[in-house]
Amino acid sequence: MNARRDDVVIVGGGPAGSATALLLAREGVAVRIVERARFPRRKVCGEYLNAGAVEALDRLGVLGAVRERSAPLRGVRLVPDGAPEVTLPFRRAALACARAVLDAIVLDAAVRAGAVLERGRVEEIVVDEGQCVGVVVRGDEGSHERLARYVVGADGVGSVIARTVSLTKPQRRTARYAVGGHYAGFAGLDGHVEMYVGGGAYFAINPLGPDRANVMVVVPKDRLAQWSADVDAGIHGAAAELGRGIRSFEGVERIGPRVSVGPLAHEVLGAQQAGALLVGDAAGFLDPFTGQGVFLALTSAERAAAALLAALRDAASERSAFDDYARWRASDLAWRRRLSKAIGLLIDVPALAERAAVRLARFPDAGAALLDALSGIVPPQRAFRPAVLGRLIA
Repeated sequence: MNARRDDVVIVGGGPAGSATALLLAREGVAVRIVERARFPRRKVCGEYLNAGAVEALDRLGVLGAVRERSAPLRGVRLVPDGAPEVTLPFRRAALACARAVLDAIVLDAAVRAGAVLERGRVEEIVVDEGQCVGVVVRGDEGSHERLARYVVGADGVGSVIARTVSLTKPQRRTARYAVGGHYAGFAGLDGHVEMYVGGGAYFAINPLGPDRANVMVVVPKDRLAQWSADVDAGIHGAAAELGRGIRSFEGVERIGPRVSVGPLAHEVLGAQQAGALLVGDAAGFLDPFTGQGVFLALTSAERAAAALLAALRDAASERSAFDDYARWRASDLAWRRRLSKAIGLLIDVPALAERAAVRLARFPDAGAALLDALSGIVPPQRAFRPAVLGRLIA
């Protein structure tokens, strides 16, 4: 095997990995991104950039390019089972952007800044005296080592890096699966993300243009298994049921491939170990219902890059820098997971959903504050104040 040493090797070229690489490369760090897919690529994603994600893209210097190929969003329209429809306007700018577009823009910026992009699949990590010092990459010409002072796992749900450094946590709950794609022919799209919820499932429409949208149907595993004979028919049936006559697939056609992912669960014991850091979904995953995925990818990239820069400049600070990053990630994700579960309970139990809908109409500031917490404008723990969630359930 031929070995070449970098400062940092990043496994995964999605928003988390590419943003980390971009920030490091701008500081003169020798950084390599290993990505197995060829871009542009389609991935299951709500393709929603909340206010926090928009601001993070601005800090990265790529917002202009992203905005040119995005659609502005005005708010969220929730339609829970057995409860009135609720519309929550955004107080700050949010965007709908295809992941194929977003991923390419951030990755290209990282490469222009000096990051090296290598196509290949990571097979295992390289360990020396208990430290992760590189990865083994299989490319078109066989396997070879890529050595580095540090390794970053930005390889998403089911992360190879998380698994091989023993950070993956066994799943104790039944996870859901997502299927969907891009569809054309929708009428009445008005810049609102539409969420139709009930029975442990949901149907989401994120408008990418006047009649084109990202569609995602999320259902439990046992329900998805019933669609094996005709997945498209299953998607249409679930959408018709959840859409309750407001939305269906009549007159709508899929453009491009159908995409799927699952289980929508990935928990970790921590975000750093033995010279490896985890970022984005690899460092812990939230159900996409609350639309925080890209925001969490970018903010974890910023924090991880700062920790890596501190360690590269002063080896003695490695432990404290990495521990600080891991503590921040664990705390932030724990609060966001609690908030996601609370919202899921509110909208998925008809009696609670009806009560919350009435309360949101009565106390619009509570709904706005809830969106601010989900959008990264304020810390997630603020949503647990009596004036926010308390008003929706009291």
